[in-house]
Amino acid sequence: MRFRLLLCLSASLFLGCASAGPAATATPAAAPIADAADPTLGTAQPPLRWPVRTVPHVDLWLHAFAMLSDDSATVPLYRRGYRDSITVLKNQRNLLTALDGNRETLIKGLRRNGYLNAQFLPFGYANWEELRASAEQFLQLAGDPRRAPTREAAIRMQQFASVFTTAADREWLRLFLSGVQDEATRFFLPEHQRLLRERAATITAVDSLWQQVYRTKFERFLNNTSQRQGDLVLSLPIGGEGRTGPGYTGRTMVAVTYPARPADAAQALLVLAHEVTGALAGPVVSDNTTPAEQRTGVADRYVSAAQVQAGAVLLARLAPELVSAYHSYYLAQAGQRVTGSVAAAFDKTFALPPIIRDALVRQIDIVLSGI
Repeated sequence: MRFRLLLCLSASLFLGCASAGPAATATPAAAPIADAADPTLGTAQPPLRWPVRTVPHVDLWLHAFAMLSDDSATVPLYRRGYRDSITVLKNQRNLLTALDGNRETLIKGLRRNGYLNAQFLPFGYANWEELRASAEQFLQLAGDPRRAPTREAAIRMQQFASVFTTAADREWLRLFLSGVQDEATRFFLPEHQRLLRERAATITAVDSLWQQVYRTKFERFLNNTSQRQGDLVLSLPIGGEGRTGPGYTGRTMVAVTYPARPADAAQALLVLAHEVTGALAGPVVSDNTTPAEQRTGVADRYVSAAQVQAGAVLLARLAPELVSAYHSYYLAQAGQRVTGSVAAAFDKTFALPPIIRDALVRQIDIVLSGI
């Protein structure tokens, strides 16, 4: 899922507002963001172009939305079964937070207004404290960026203002922030730290697979789509529908699923393929559908299928050994049980008219050729 706030905000302004606050917590296996000096060489070594990381406050924010969302898309917005598994865990611990207590009110507001773009807001902040402080300032100033004390604060407030446009929206955000803070303190952050310790071997496996095998295979596509620099973020609440947006590091952040086991490390790269091709789907569908299809919502359904199909096309060009795993993973994300041909089931589940499918293939080939 691409960062739709880019339609409202200049990417350069968004990236320029990132503060020099502390880096987000990462597992020990995560690569450093800043240049690292090697005393044995006496020279600075460049940072990894696409390090594998974890960012707890992004997970916290997405976790809170996952607990409130009706996730009925073919490929769910969050890891399949995530909300139910967390609910069971909290019930076992007899734990009720403010997010749970205000759940019905928050769900009503979310159903009415969506707030889809709000999911991307934490990408622009180094930690939860920065994000919360910016949101609270936005609320204190009644959502008016013109009242911000600095240009940087105004830019950050504008990000919130583009999502929470009315007084009712801001009241929803106020209640949401209170619930997220209580959820973080009493449940999420301790649980998140525990899971990261349990999955330390997995991030090592993902990092090794990515840096030693697949990053160079993706490099041509990333370079030709202006995604030369980025952070590959493993996120516990995310499944097949990742999140992509400009990050506080000044680079693209692509949040993908955090596999449960080292043996499943490739799943993170499958979602990466889906994410880095996602921006191609909309224009291809728009160019190959009628105004009637666009008015009735048929084109929107094609976009969702095209985003999944685009990842498979890219892997067929760059890493064909992963295509079968990609098919199986996205069928599982869609809740499909397959007894026959996996490839046939994939094409049926994510069906596209031939004209759109062919145009998508051509567009990816154009990108790979550097035209």
